[in-house]
Amino acid sequence: PEPASTGILTTELKPAGEAPRKYKPCCVCTDEKAKRDECMLFSNTDNPQKECQDMVTRYKTCMAGYGFTI
Repeated sequence: PEPASTGILTTELKPAGEAPRKYKPCCVCTDEKAKRDECMLFSNTDNPQKECQDMVTRYKTCMAGYGFTI
């Protein structure tokens, strides 16, 4: 005889009705946030916002991936 349906083994491991994991904004994108903050705080230019725009954009994109808007 053929073994019980092996195609549904992965779905059987997850409990039915399990909610998707919710993250706190402080706990995600920590590397991007640290790089953004470091750039802004230690910038030697007159306009750190312009100099660090790439870091800010990366942080915003990362946070958007978790459903947060800044």
